[in-house]
Amino acid sequence: MEIKTKLIFIFLALMVVLVSGCIEEKKKIFLDQPGNISSYEFEVFQDSWINQTPVNTSTYYLLEDNKKAQVVNIVINCSKFDIYPPDTLGGNSEDKPIENFVLLVDPSNKIVADINTLREISHKTENSSVNYTLTQEISQNLKVIHLEFEEPVTGFIAYTHEIPGTQSFGFIKPDSEFIRVVFPAGYVTGNRVFGIALPTPSNVTYDEKGRQNLRWISSKMGKREVAIQVQYYTKSAPAFFLATIVILLIGVGLVISHYHRIEKELEAARGIFELEKEYKKKQQRKK
Repeated sequence: MEIKTKLIFIFLALMVVLVSGCIEEKKKIFLDQPGNISSYEFEVFQDSWINQTPVNTSTYYLLEDNKKAQVVNIVINCSKFDIYPPDTLGGNSEDKPIENFVLLVDPSNKIVADINTLREISHKTENSSVNYTLTQEISQNLKVIHLEFEEPVTGFIAYTHEIPGTQSFGFIKPDSEFIRVVFPAGYVTGNRVFGIALPTPSNVTYDEKGRQNLRWISSKMGKREVAIQVQYYTKSAPAFFLATIVILLIGVGLVISHYHRIEKELEAARGIFELEKEYKKKQQRKK
C-alpha cells in the first residue's frame, strides 16, 4: 500500500512539473503615449508585387548607434499581428518590449488596398484612432506580443526595438511575404571574415541614400528557417584590415631584414676575430 501511495505521489509531482512548463503567461501592455510618426520611413515597398497587389512586408531599419532597430510593417487586411521582442534573441527588457508605437491604418472594409491608398496612408500626420489591444504572452520560454484589432485593417504598423549593439542583429521571421533589413549608410554585410546574413538574402541592393538593403521572400525560404541573423560591419573595415595586414607584413619584413643584416655583421666580425687568432698563433710559432 505504501509503495502504491509513493508511486501516485511521484506521478502527481511529475504532472505538476510538466503542466507548469506549459503554462502560458499573458499580460496586457499599456502604452503611455502615441509614437512619433516623423521618426519613421513609411516606404510603399512594391518590388515583385503580382499585378500590383500589395502584400505584407516587414522592414527593419538598423540605426547608426547600433542599439536600436525601427520596424515598419505594411499589413493588408490584418486583424492580428504578432511581434517578437528581440529579448527572445537577446534585447529589450520585459517591462519595455517595444517603443515609439505608431499606427497608420484604416479599416479594410472602407478602402481599396492598392498602391495609391497606401501612399495616402503613409502621409498621415496623426496616429489612427482604431481600437486595438497589445498582449504579451510567454509560452515555453518564447515571448511574443499579440496586436489585435476589433476589425481588419490595412496600412502601416511601426515600432522600435532595442538591440544588443554588437553589430549583430537577429529576429524571428515575421508573418510577411517580404522581409527587409536596411543598414545605416556606411555599413554592409557579405564578407565571410567580417560577417554575413543567414539565411542568404534573395536580393541585395542599395537605395538612393547609399544604404545596403537585404531582402528575403518568405515563400521561398525553407520551413526550418524560422529566424534571420545578420552580422554587419563598416564598409571600410576590410580595407583597414588589409592595410593593417600589409603594415604588419612590412614590419615583419623589416625585422627579418634587420636580423639578417645583424647576422651578416656578426659573421663578418667572427671571421675577423678568427683571422686575428690565426695570425697570433703564427706569430707565436715564429718565436
